[in-house]
Amino acid sequence: MKKTRIALTSKFILLVLLFGCNATLCAAETTLRLAIIGDSTVCEYPPENACRGWGHYIHDYFKDTLRVINLAGSGCSTKTFINEGLWSKTLEEKPDILLIQFGHNDSHNSDRPEATDAATDFRDYLRRYIDESRAIGATPILVTPVQRRTYGSDGRLNNTLIIYADAMKAVAAEKKVGLIDLNASSGRLYEQLGSAANDIVASTPDDRTHFNENGARMMAHLVMQELTQVEPRMAKELVSDGPVALGRIADKPLFRDPVYDGAADPVLCWNRAEKKWFMFYTNRRANVPNTKGVSWVHGTKIGIAESSGGGATWKYRGTANIDYGRGEYSYWAPEVIEHGGTYHMYLTFVPGMHTDWSGTRDIIHLTSKDLLNWKFESVLKLSSKRVIDACVMRLPDGTWRMWYNNEVDGKSIYYADSPDLYKWFDKGKAMGERPGEGPKVFRWKSCYWMVVDVWKGLGIYKSQDCLNWTRQVKNLLEQPGQGPDDQVKGGHPDVVVSGGRAYLFYFTHPGRRSSNERGNASDMRRSSIQVVELESKDAWLSCRRDEPTYINLKAVIETTK
Repeated sequence: MKKTRIALTSKFILLVLLFGCNATLCAAETTLRLAIIGDSTVCEYPPENACRGWGHYIHDYFKDTLRVINLAGSGCSTKTFINEGLWSKTLEEKPDILLIQFGHNDSHNSDRPEATDAATDFRDYLRRYIDESRAIGATPILVTPVQRRTYGSDGRLNNTLIIYADAMKAVAAEKKVGLIDLNASSGRLYEQLGSAANDIVASTPDDRTHFNENGARMMAHLVMQELTQVEPRMAKELVSDGPVALGRIADKPLFRDPVYDGAADPVLCWNRAEKKWFMFYTNRRANVPNTKGVSWVHGTKIGIAESSGGGATWKYRGTANIDYGRGEYSYWAPEVIEHGGTYHMYLTFVPGMHTDWSGTRDIIHLTSKDLLNWKFESVLKLSSKRVIDACVMRLPDGTWRMWYNNEVDGKSIYYADSPDLYKWFDKGKAMGERPGEGPKVFRWKSCYWMVVDVWKGLGIYKSQDCLNWTRQVKNLLEQPGQGPDDQVKGGHPDVVVSGGRAYLFYFTHPGRRSSNERGNASDMRRSSIQVVELESKDAWLSCRRDEPTYINLKAVIETTK
């Protein structure tokens, strides 16, 4: 009996060991293998080298169930990667997915051994990579060559690799394989960064091709923005709190109104029914000719843009349907919030058409169920008949507070309180240190913050009780940036706190870069919306407007408590 028990126990242990080994083998077999081949913009470098390739950072995006094998080689072209035996090594790795980026060294002078012709042998080598990778069961994906940072006399990028990028696109279409257009996305990014591009991403100051770590990570992010669309099975392998959580790189400028080209005073709100973000904005008639004085900032409806991509890209949706006002009038500076399933808008209303800054201004209250059609509720009784730029936030006790600009009192910031968003009681001046407009109050990093347009950038204040405010010494966005439409100071902001991060949306007048900044030409009038992520440093706020803004606005779940 004892011998029987020992035998059974031994068999049980053996089965467990065999099962464990088999499970380990199965786990290993189910690990996806992603291989990357290419040149010096892709490859791995030793730690002491200033260069970094984008392939080095792809693994940061994935769980342990995916293995990244970077076989790219410095100096390689489609031809020499094969001749040096690197392609044979790649096939031996038996990858499930293969990323292929070449073109830089292929484009060298024809007398160089690595050179290929974009119209002939470059395409033939790509076809070989595709056919032979498919033969071992791998899925090939072509990646067009990242652009060089060389500019013409007009300040625009010289895309010296476009014929190789186009050749890749042609082969991808012919062979029906996926393609990531890094040539296009890197070019857009470099144009957004403007003259600061090389300072931000280059491995050395004079290097117009290679990357430091910052630049390589940016290129990896551009690749990853397209990879899961080209190969959907990669999406489930992503680490949710990895670099993918940063979101996409925001357009720069973020948005221009296609009708009047005068988008300003942005405010964002989540559309719960459509599951996308809406941006409301004052829409000045910047491109309308022969308007007298400042009448071009009058006579407009509120514009709407929408984003379903986390706030990185926006498209024009139309105008808000607001049935209030007779004859000529203007809508300015909307504030939009949601509470209890109802959207509330507090809007500056200016009756009449004016060629100067005269006239009365009221703040009116509107409600909506869909963010498109708005019902008039009331005209708020505030401190004067010249009030603009409402901002509303809920206080910890469940009541509401509004901050606004009282133009009669030297454009000071005033405030009012409400128990229910309908009845408002004016409380007087919130701060009198200096004039300003477009106040925006939000809570972040255990503080209340107020951002105010002080016409020399944005003044920053913080508070613990929303009553006593301390001013930050340095304004934000006072110094011009270097990116497109961002080479001037920033104005009239909104701030969205999402996923623990804070994003500052602001507008610029791109043409106002000279002593004639108040000129009446359409280029002086036009305005663009921009975005930058806020940073908390030494208990105050800062931002880096010249670096790419990664944005990831989350869906909002409304609570009524």
